[in-house]
Amino acid sequence: MNTLVSSLAAHIQALLDVKHALGLPYLSSERHLRAFDALCARDYPGQRTLTREMAMTWAVARPGEHVNGQMRRITPVRQLAKHMSSVGVPAYVIPSGIPGRQIHYSPHIFSHEQLRAIFDAADQIPVSPYGGQRQLLIPAIFRMIYCLGLRPGEAKRLHRNDVDLTRGTVSIRESKGHKDRIVFMSPDLHEYCRSYDAAISAFHPDRTAFFPNQWGSFYSPSPLNCWFHELLTAAGPAVVASIGSPPRPYDLRHAHVIENINRWARAGRDPEVLVAYLSLHLGHSNTEDTWYYFHLAADFHPDLRRLANTDIESILPEASHDF
Repeated sequence: MNTLVSSLAAHIQALLDVKHALGLPYLSSERHLRAFDALCARDYPGQRTLTREMAMTWAVARPGEHVNGQMRRITPVRQLAKHMSSVGVPAYVIPSGIPGRQIHYSPHIFSHEQLRAIFDAADQIPVSPYGGQRQLLIPAIFRMIYCLGLRPGEAKRLHRNDVDLTRGTVSIRESKGHKDRIVFMSPDLHEYCRSYDAAISAFHPDRTAFFPNQWGSFYSPSPLNCWFHELLTAAGPAVVASIGSPPRPYDLRHAHVIENINRWARAGRDPEVLVAYLSLHLGHSNTEDTWYYFHLAADFHPDLRRLANTDIESILPEASHDF
C-alpha cells in the first residue's frame, strides 16, 4: 500500500489504525482516504487542518458519478474530520445533507432462462490475449456467487485455504458487519470447484487467492463488473429486458435467495423458521434484512404469492433495504 504523503497523513493513519483495531475491513474507505491524501498533497501542500475548501473540493460530484458512489467517497472524509475534531485539530465536517439521499437499488430478478443464458456465455468466454486465466475464473466465480448466495466482494476476497475442497465448505471471513460464517457447497458445485482448482493451480500453484489475478493475488472490484456486463452482452438482450434495474453481479445473490425461498414455499415450509436460517446463511446482522427477500419473492413470483401470501404478509415487518 502506498505511503500517505500529505500534511494530514498522521491523522489519516490514526483513523485507519482505529478502524483496523476494531476489526473492520474498511478497504473501500481506505482507498478513498488515500486518494484524498493525494489530493491534499498536490493541491494543499503544508495544510495541517482540514479546511472547508479542501473538504468541499473533495465532495464535488464527478462527471457521471452516481450519488451512491459520491456518498461512499464522502463518508470516510467526513469521518476523518470528526476524528480530527475529537483530538482538538480544526477540521471542517462535510454536512450530512451532502450529497443527498441514497438511492436504493431495485434488484433485477432473473428467470431460469436468463440465468442459463448467462452461464452458457460464461462457459464460452474467450481467453484473454493480455494474460490471466479468465476462461477459468469467470465461469467459476459467478457460479460461486449464485450457487452460494455470496456477495461479489466475498467471492473476490476468498483465500485459497478458505475453500475446503475435502469437506465442501467455504469460510467467509471479514464480511459485511464483521461477521464470519461457513457455507456448504452442493455436490455439483463441490465437484466443479475441484476441477477449477486443479486447472487454475497449473498456472498459479502457489497462489494466495482462490480467484487469482495474473500475479496470483486478489482482483480489484472493477473486473467483476466488467466481466458481468460482458456476459450480459453475450447472453443477449432478453436477459435485461424485464422488471428491475440494469443487472449487476450482486443480483446473482438475490437470485440464489429467491430461488431457495420459492422452493421452500412450494414445499410448505414455515417462513418464521426459514428466516433465522437464511440470516445465518447470508451473513445478515439482523433478520429484518432477510425478510426483505420474502417481499421480493412474493412480488416477482406469483406462485409464491398464491401459496404463501397470507402467512407471509401477516407476519412480515417493514424491512430496510440497506444491506
